[in-house]
Amino acid sequence: MFSFLVALPLFSQVTGDYRSKATGNWNSPSTWQFFNGTSWVNATSYPGQNSNVATVTIGSDNEVTLNTNITTYTVNQLIIGDESGGKDTLSLPDNGNFTVTILLVAVQSDGILTWVKNADLHLPHGAMIYNNGGKITTNSNCNASQNIFIGDSKFSNCNGKGGSDYSFNEIEGALPPPSSNGDITECEENPIQTLTASATPPSGAYVVWYTASSGGASVSPTLNTVGNVTYYGESVDNSDSNRRSLFRTPVKLTIHPRPIITVTRSPSCNLFFTNYSLEVTVSSGTVTSTAGTVTNTSGNVWNIANVPSGTNIVVTVTDTNSCTNQLPVTAPNCNCPFVNDPSSGGDQSYCAGDPVPSITASVNFGETVDWYDSASGGNLLLLGNTTYQPAGSETYYAEARNTISNCISGTRTAITVIQNAPSSVSINADETVFVGGNAIFTITSTNADSYQWQVSTDGGTVFNNISDGTEYAGTQSTALTVKTAGVNKNGYRYRVLASKFGSSCSPTTSASALLTVNVATVITNRRISHRVFINKLGSL
Repeated sequence: MFSFLVALPLFSQVTGDYRSKATGNWNSPSTWQFFNGTSWVNATSYPGQNSNVATVTIGSDNEVTLNTNITTYTVNQLIIGDESGGKDTLSLPDNGNFTVTILLVAVQSDGILTWVKNADLHLPHGAMIYNNGGKITTNSNCNASQNIFIGDSKFSNCNGKGGSDYSFNEIEGALPPPSSNGDITECEENPIQTLTASATPPSGAYVVWYTASSGGASVSPTLNTVGNVTYYGESVDNSDSNRRSLFRTPVKLTIHPRPIITVTRSPSCNLFFTNYSLEVTVSSGTVTSTAGTVTNTSGNVWNIANVPSGTNIVVTVTDTNSCTNQLPVTAPNCNCPFVNDPSSGGDQSYCAGDPVPSITASVNFGETVDWYDSASGGNLLLLGNTTYQPAGSETYYAEARNTISNCISGTRTAITVIQNAPSSVSINADETVFVGGNAIFTITSTNADSYQWQVSTDGGTVFNNISDGTEYAGTQSTALTVKTAGVNKNGYRYRVLASKFGSSCSPTTSASALLTVNVATVITNRRISHRVFINKLGSL
């Protein structure tokens, strides 16, 4: 990661930072000063000896010789050069072999990283080295015994692909990786949002994204489902697409699920009709309310009591990811008879292109259901019917109403209609084998995770399911093997039914593929009769 200019906080410090005050060895406290939170003081230990360190800076025209391992504690960044115009140097001594837990090494414009002779510097996997206009130099033009290791990857002065991953010159000639614009973490929205990874390329370049730190095909760096994914950005030269960064910059996208909150005991008035209470159950998290007293009764069950009569409230659950979900509650009319929430007839699903199914809710005698498009307020969709015919996939809300008093339930019951996408499947090719050989049929599918292969022995008129055994393997997978095919299977046709578990869509049937079984050699022991024609003159 050489030749990459980055902005580093060289002149801001935090408690525990170190800077050089003299030329000397790394493991000598007299080489260093320590920032105690107020001022720089003489160090009593060297960086990484007794604690983790945010930043170590080599400056003031000092040369520090690395002569010790740093493995117990971590140095976040080592900055060689303080931008004051001197020659600030980190030197690796002859025959040194040092392992240091330093996550970033930056060689500034007045910095030098140098080798006295032969030495290896070992950094942890994922560490980075930037050359910000300084020098990375050795004592000779070519020496493959002067190396930097980042994890298992090796970088030497000149050896390059001849025996290591890259030479210093190869790294310096490559583009720097893009600079991450930051990981993105959000809570799930409704409808769910799309997150897009971003990074800033060096001047004259653009960013290409991958799902791995090396290799693979380029992708669009987005996330629109609950979960997380890490994308890796690679710099590509605008004028020469073969000139790229050797390393990729990771950016992580995360969408946390929102906690679920439901009313498990409807709002009910007290004996004096002065306040009301209810109970909610959440998937996880802590519950608060805009009014009343909230108590965690057990596990994820919460009681909200002492809510003043006639006061509508909003109940909020907040989980450990700081994701929230809100449930508006309409105050019950304490002058009304109590009205229970409707009982859901169940969520419904349908396949795209099929009719949208109706949804139902049941209520007590003398009550009916009004349908809305939100948990509170919103638009009235249908008045006074326990069955509703929705227009499409959405969550709908059933509210119970007493047909005499017009008193309503304290909350509405959510019922969701989901549209499923059908599976698609295509069979890849016909197969030809010799007698006794194995024929393998494969398919390509989308939105499918269940498969059933079928065979037709009459040229494709009637197909029957097949199962694994002596004749077949993989009958419920994406690859079917016809074992030791006999000549009797010549002309058989095969197809697959593909479906998605839990989907309301019927299985999708692929086209069929033909199996041709050829005979390699015909051998017979039957006697061969020769016919000889003799003419009337007795000659052959």
